[in-house]
This record gives sequence, C-alpha cells and structure tokens, in this order.
Amino acid sequence: MAEARSAGADSGDSPAAIAPLVDAVITMLPDARAVERAVYGEGGLGGALAAGQVLLEMTSSHPGTTRRVAADLGRKGVRVLDCPVSGGVRGAAAGTLCIMAGGPAGVLEACRPILECFGEVVHVGDAPGDGDAAKTINNLLSATAIWSVVEAYVLGARAGLSPDRLFAAVNRSTGRSYTTETKVSRYFLARRFDAGFTVGQYVKDLNICLDLADELGVPMLLGSMVRQAWTVAAREHMVDLDHTELLRLMERWAGLES
Repeated sequence: MAEARSAGADSGDSPAAIAPLVDAVITMLPDARAVERAVYGEGGLGGALAAGQVLLEMTSSHPGTTRRVAADLGRKGVRVLDCPVSGGVRGAAAGTLCIMAGGPAGVLEACRPILECFGEVVHVGDAPGDGDAAKTINNLLSATAIWSVVEAYVLGARAGLSPDRLFAAVNRSTGRSYTTETKVSRYFLARRFDAGFTVGQYVKDLNICLDLADELGVPMLLGSMVRQAWTVAAREHMVDLDHTELLRLMERWAGLES
C-alpha cells in the first residue's frame, strides 16, 4: 500500500472508503467467498457503490456468485463486468494476460481502456458470470493437459526415452499443446518449479468447474477424474506448492529419482 501511495494513489482502510473516490472499482481476490466479503461484509462495496459506477470483478470466481453480485448492485444502478484473467505471473508482468469479459458490450467498451492495461480482452458473453464460466472451462482444459503431460513425461522416461527427444516429436504431432510446447521446456526439462500457480489453486478452479457442471446437469466423466487426481496431489502435502512440482511427485510414484 505504501508503494501505491508513493506513486500518487489514494488509499483507505476498507473497500467502502475507496469506492466514492473512483468511477470503477477492480476486485481480484482469491475466491468467491472473498468476493462476497468484499461486497457484502462490513465496510464492503455493496453499501458504498452508487449509480453510474462500475465494478470490474476480475477474480476467478463462481459464475453464480458473480451473477448474484451483479443483480444486487444492478438494482442500485451499478454496472458489473466479470473479467477473470489467464496468463499467469509472466503474463501479468508483461501486460499480456487474456481477459475473459462477461457483460453488456456497452459497459465493456467503456471499460476497455482500463482492461487493456492488463492484456487482450475477449468478450466471451453478454452477462456477468459468463467470463467466470469461460475461465473455469479454460482451467479444466489446462489442468487436464498438465496432468496428462506429466504422466506422459514420466512414462517416456521410464521407457528409456529422452524427454527432450520425446517432446520434440510430440510437438510435431497431434499430441502437442501449450503445455508440451512451453511448460515442458521452460520448467520440466530445466528442472524449474516456479511457474507461479499452485496445486491448491488448480483444485479450487476444478471445484468451481465441477460445481457448475453439476448445477447445469452436465456429466463430467473425465473432468471428475482430473479433479480427483489433483486433489490426491494436494493431499500429498502439495497444496501450496507450484503445480510444476507434479513432475517430481509422479517421478517418485514411478520409482524414478528426481
């Protein structure tokens, strides 16, 4: 906070104290419960935001929570966009995040200059909550790819294949993905385990995804197994470890030295 003040920013001791000072409020919090506290809790935004203001809710949250917040604030004339991001620590530092925006096009266009400070905006839907739905689907795909690549990496090593040669072939074949093309070389081959996103964060996002699927009556046969796999990893004392540490866990399970 001191660093922000030294750069000329105002500060306050609660969300409610800041709300009257700005046209748009950004929330980017750990989870949906934190969003609820920021809006409905003591000193929260719910009682402080007024007609004409905008809430840019950038948390990877549950779509239902976002829709409830948008409905409650909308009755006061407050406009809400949900715009969770993807791209990790590197994308945040470089300003190249993907922002998945959900909400009316007019509100998005008014806020686009703010959002484009973070990266590229993709308008995924016209209602608040649509961004969260898109983000949780993206994270399901990401978690599935990471786990399968880790298994493939360790299986290849156990079969006597050189990982760099194996993935040189994979990346010219149909098995390639962002994980094989980027994470394998940047983290696994380099034996670096600092991508900046924890196992516990993936479990949180998979829980959101599976909860949404359950609410909508969509069967998630593979998705359920992916969540179970990540939950097992979290219970192996990995909840706060970087997700790239899955490689060392799988190597241990397979009897390979890490």
